[in-house]
This record gives sequence, structure tokens and C-alpha cells, in this order.
Amino acid sequence: MHGSDPVWRKFIKGGQFYKADAVIIGGDITGKGVVPVTANADGTYSADFQDQKHVLKDKEALARFEEVLRRTGTYMYVGSKGDMDELGADKARADKVFDGLILQRVREWMEFAERNATTPVYVNAGNDDIAEVDDIIKSSSKVILTEDKVIPVDAKHDMISGGFANITPWKCPRDITEQEIAERIERKVSMLKDVKSSIFNLHCPPVDSGLDTCPKLDTSVYPPRPTMSAGGMLMYGAGSTSVRAAIEKYQPMLGLHGHIHESRNMTKIGRTVCINPASEYGEGVLRGALVNFDESGFRSYQFVSG
Repeated sequence: MHGSDPVWRKFIKGGQFYKADAVIIGGDITGKGVVPVTANADGTYSADFQDQKHVLKDKEALARFEEVLRRTGTYMYVGSKGDMDELGADKARADKVFDGLILQRVREWMEFAERNATTPVYVNAGNDDIAEVDDIIKSSSKVILTEDKVIPVDAKHDMISGGFANITPWKCPRDITEQEIAERIERKVSMLKDVKSSIFNLHCPPVDSGLDTCPKLDTSVYPPRPTMSAGGMLMYGAGSTSVRAAIEKYQPMLGLHGHIHESRNMTKIGRTVCINPASEYGEGVLRGALVNFDESGFRSYQFVSG
């Protein structure tokens, strides 16, 4: 979701729209960037966004601009030129401002869920999400944070969740080593009564599964950029070896994954159906998967978007 307002609203209302028994998001709910908006002495505002300069003539134009930003998952910070100069020279303060904007939107989202959720809502933080979002999610009476719980999705099927990912070039808040991933999955599996009928809601997909295909990045430069080959961008599987090993070993009924935005796919690893609906949050589009199962196990799936 990465901070996109319409994606969150569609997610919360999607349970009722699709007549689902529950809605699940496995991570990366917060946005990735802030657009500084300078308040000018003449009452106008100026900002740079998506390689374009924007001049906003009044507060009404500013409000419309913020709606555009919120759709793309971006945060807005308004201040004087002096304030912007100070933030540019003080990374610690700038990071604090960014974190505050992130947490405020998560609070707003929990309030939206309180008013609108009609089905159980299971939400996990992902590798991009700072630790402080967990307590805000936990404060909701409608949204259940899944990370450290076994969730009985129905009488037959329990779900374990993990928002972590293997180390990325971006060194995100919940990036951890493959060994740590393996250890955490083992602890979660130990809480299950019947692993064969369970759901592994693991944000990071299994490596080389077709759910994790993305451009290979050149990390010798910053920001990292795609590695080019004779045929264009070099693609590879960026998923987790430990996630794949756990699925191969335990063979749960279902694997739910995300993390890699451009790799919408379904695959089977042994008997386990693994799904990544991918992401188009920057356009305000919710990409999801409707998954059907009953007491006998997995029945069907359908990718949806809107």
C-alpha cells in the first residue's frame, strides 16, 4: 500500500464488496517519501514533485495538491524557506518529521477502519515499515496486527505472519539475515497445531518462485540503479531462500506474499499454493487476490484490481 489513501480505503471496503470472510495485508503499509512545500511570503506555495515544479496560488490549491500526493502514497510537509533550509541541514530532525507524518497517516487509517470495516481485518507491517506503526495498529478494535499471533482464519485454518525480508539494497527497517528469517519462521511454525492446513502470510516471497522477479540493482552507486545487460534490464529472483526452504519443508496449504511490486503471479511449491498479487499503489490501484478454501483445502484464486 505504501501510504496510498485510496488503496487503504479500497482494502477496508473490499471485504464487503467481494463478500469476503476476511481481508489480509502482509506488509509495507507506509509511504516512501515526503514532498516539501515552501510557504512563500506572497501567500503562494511552491514544490517539486515528479520532476515538475508546482506553484499553488492558495490554500485550496494546496489541499488539492495534497490529495494528489496522498493518492500516490507520498507525504506533504509545509514550511517556510528557512524551515526547509534547517531540515536540509539536520538529517535527524528531517527523519523525525518523516516518521511523524508516517505515524499520523497510520492513525488516520485506523480511524477509517473503525468507521468502515465490516469483516475481520488482518494487517502486518512489512520490511519498509518503522517499528512504531505496530503500537498504532494494536490500538485499533477493528484491525488485528498479525506478526506475533496465530490467527484462526476459520475453524480449520490458522495463519502465521512475518513482515521481515532478506537484506535489500535499501537497508529497510525490517530487513534481516536469512538465518534470522529461518529462526523466526521456525518459532512461528512451532505455534501451529496443524501446519499442513495453515497459511504462511510471509511478506517476502520464496526465492526464484516467479513471485520475486525484479530488476537486479547495482549497489555500487547510490541510489542503486538497475543493472543493464544486452537485452535490457537484468532481472533476477530477489526473494528469500529461507522462506522457500520453510515452504518446501512444511508444505502449508497457502503462502501469501508481497514485497516485489512487479511480480504478480501464482505458483505451486510442492502442494503449497503461493500468491503475490503485486502492487500498483502509486496509481491508487488496489491489486489483490480472492482466495477460496474450505475444510478440504485450497479451492481457487482470482487476481483482482481496481
